[in-house]
Amino acid sequence: ADRDGGTSDSDPTVAVIRRFDLETGTPLDDIRIENSPWINDITVADDGTIYTTQSGDIGPDASSESWRIWEITPDGKISVFSVGEPINVPNGIAIDPDGNIVVVNFGNQDVLTFSPDGNLIKTEQAVQTGSDGIEIMPDGTKYVSSVTQGGISRIRPGESAELIAENIPSAASICYDSGSNQLVIPMTSQSTLGFLPLD
Repeated sequence: ADRDGGTSDSDPTVAVIRRFDLETGTPLDDIRIENSPWINDITVADDGTIYTTQSGDIGPDASSESWRIWEITPDGKISVFSVGEPINVPNGIAIDPDGNIVVVNFGNQDVLTFSPDGNLIKTEQAVQTGSDGIEIMPDGTKYVSSVTQGGISRIRPGESAELIAENIPSAASICYDSGSNQLVIPMTSQSTLGFLPLD
């Protein structure tokens, strides 16, 4: 997830998805989302469909129309997958084991699960607000990081969220290290990484 432009007041930013050959690192064709100034997180379904969040405006005067999830099909068709409530400053996004699209809100504690056709099928809640990253395990367990409150929520299927780690400065997007069974957590305010072993 990247963007072009923004070099001056008269140079508007445009969201861009940059793709690279996994074996060689060679850049492939960029995907420009002309109607989006910037995007935040990205996930890709098994069929190659790309979903990306546009967090949009934050604050009391924020326009919910700026909160969007974009969908890009394998043949390059770009469309709005969801806009406005229930997404609220959407940030992290991932695909669950059933192929559903899961989005965490920065603006509240909601963790939203959408079917591929765009229907909201489940709403869960992280322990903390300010959600940034999400990782989903093969059994459906979700881990959610809060960049504002510095915690990691674990949501097991059918259970309420529990806080399994806290006091992590600016816990941003997370990834799963399967070799060591741990979460890797960028701490943006510290320019460092944190490592959280899982049970």
